[in-house]
Amino acid sequence: MTDVPTDSYVLIVDDDEEDVFAFKLAMKYSLAGISLVHIDDGAKAVDFLLKKAGNSALPELVLVDINMPGVNGYDTLAAIRSSKITRHLPVLMFSTSDSPKEVQRSYLEGANAHLVKPNSIEELRALTTSIAQFWLKFARLPTQFL
Repeated sequence: MTDVPTDSYVLIVDDDEEDVFAFKLAMKYSLAGISLVHIDDGAKAVDFLLKKAGNSALPELVLVDINMPGVNGYDTLAAIRSSKITRHLPVLMFSTSDSPKEVQRSYLEGANAHLVKPNSIEELRALTTSIAQFWLKFARLPTQFL
């Protein structure tokens, strides 16, 4: 288990229900006490973030699947980075691919990391534990950029 603030939440933007289900299972183990907010569409996620910023706390971390219909992960990332309200948020891009072009594009577009979706629940637990340790426990981030 990880010692992280219990009022934290993570936003996951992914259209694949099976991947989200697996992530929730892994989170129960490694991110105890942290809520997961799931949105299955990039445009809805950006709207959520912009509305959330005006009313309450933003997520501690945003996980974005690259391959989504409509507004894909890169478009979602661009929208997050283009807003003064959300551009400071750590955004981790997820994909089933480790293509060098895809990895490079994630970083060029402003992602904090490009992660390959694990093939097993054990690997996913290890990944979510590492994410929680680094991003939610040890990393210190600004509340907003000026």
